[in-house]
Amino acid sequence: RPRDAPPPMSAYSKELHDAKTLVVDGNPQSRSIIVSQLRDAGVGTIVQCARLVDARSKLEMGSYDVVISEQYFEREDTTGQELLDDLRRNQLLPFYTVFVMVTSESSYSKVAEAAESALDAYLLKPHTAAGLVERIHQARERKAALQDIFKAIDAEQHTEAAALCKAHFDARKPFWLYAARIGAELMLRNGQLSEAEKLYEAVVESKTL
Repeated sequence: RPRDAPPPMSAYSKELHDAKTLVVDGNPQSRSIIVSQLRDAGVGTIVQCARLVDARSKLEMGSYDVVISEQYFEREDTTGQELLDDLRRNQLLPFYTVFVMVTSESSYSKVAEAAESALDAYLLKPHTAAGLVERIHQARERKAALQDIFKAIDAEQHTEAAALCKAHFDARKPFWLYAARIGAELMLRNGQLSEAEKLYEAVVESKTL
């Protein structure tokens, strides 16, 4: 197997068999394909819905390890990105949840703009089962590397979690840009506006360099 090739599907099964996943897609055929791909990958629990309002209700009532949402819905005024923004704004999406946006190539630029804010991964259609699972795996790996931060968040130790994010960023540990995004968001929630601003400025400066 080439060095840069993704691990075989079976390598992910053990990690995903206990994952609870929500699939949101207004197109029955597209939704069915994603569900089948997830089942073949060994995902344990899969919940699906066709409307964004139903997805929001499900996320209000319970948490999910993975959320896979289409970006555009033909019969709805809102988009998958607006659902994500709403969930983040109202703190309905746990930090450990992986949010994957599925989109067409024509709308790729809009999704790419969101990738540095709250989006964990995006997937261009048509996609393969291996591509979908690899994106989920990569996002879960990133969140595993930041588990100390998420544990502090779960314990509602938001000030400590923000400090951990800042330290992770300063040390340039793996996924330091992602840690900075979480840290700045926590600082904003804590009312630490000047600290959040400094962190955002440091991120911009680092990326510019």
